[in-house]
Amino acid sequence: MSNDQSSSSMPAPWEPSPPPYSEHETRVPTEHVPQYEAPHWNTSTGDSTRLQAATKKFPPALNGYFQWRNLTREFHLGPAGSEKLFSMSLQVEHRKSKQTMILRNGPTEQDPPLALMESDAYLRAKPVTITILPQTGSHESPIVEPFEGFVPYKRISPTFSIAVGGTGKDAHCEKFQWRSSHGKEIKELGGYSSGWKLVRLSHTVGETSASRSERTVGCSSDGREIVAVVAHNASWSLTKGFRFAFLGSGLTGILGEDWETMAVITAVHIWLVDFQVMTNMVPIT
Repeated sequence: MSNDQSSSSMPAPWEPSPPPYSEHETRVPTEHVPQYEAPHWNTSTGDSTRLQAATKKFPPALNGYFQWRNLTREFHLGPAGSEKLFSMSLQVEHRKSKQTMILRNGPTEQDPPLALMESDAYLRAKPVTITILPQTGSHESPIVEPFEGFVPYKRISPTFSIAVGGTGKDAHCEKFQWRSSHGKEIKELGGYSSGWKLVRLSHTVGETSASRSERTVGCSSDGREIVAVVAHNASWSLTKGFRFAFLGSGLTGILGEDWETMAVITAVHIWLVDFQVMTNMVPIT
């Protein structure tokens, strides 16, 4: 792919898309999906109940696959190497100091884009914008949201806001924050030790605690719910770069497809910047 290829060459959002993820659900392996969910507190009894995975667009857990020869310019996402359901690619325009990450609704560049993330090509602290494109046949407008507070090379916790809970009058806007983590949620992704957790700032599921050992799994230090995690591959695989998983209410589908798309594309962006820094691949050329 040419470095200065513009987004105008991408397929239009209204082009036919592959079948929804629901048709693949019976084939998704579950042995590597974290065997826990954040507790959903019953305000009347104080008890917690387990939540069952029912994600809308993506499988409950995904691996990120890439080839070193592509210098992380192309990715595939899927529950296994033999089942790559989504693709991601980077387009860099150095003259405009612009890097565009494209998440596609299928494994090839011919599949229509689900979302775009535009950032500075040299990973300087500049605004990052995310555009979620309407589904095929939809008359809705694209959703454009900023990814706020992201500063490369620093462990500052970036945030995004998006409408969740349905459409129309049922929808409401919530704010989510990615936080650097070495906690239980990261370690239970099959031996991973470092990564990021996505915290639902409006949803409290436990008590505030400074000690990791005292926290309920799926609960952050300030008592907020952890709804997704992304972790670096501890084995430094030449093909599998990271592991992503939905947790808690993120597994139930109640936050919606747009939120799932936002969670995935921001997770990959955070991982990619970390990866570039750790491997001295800044910026991609």
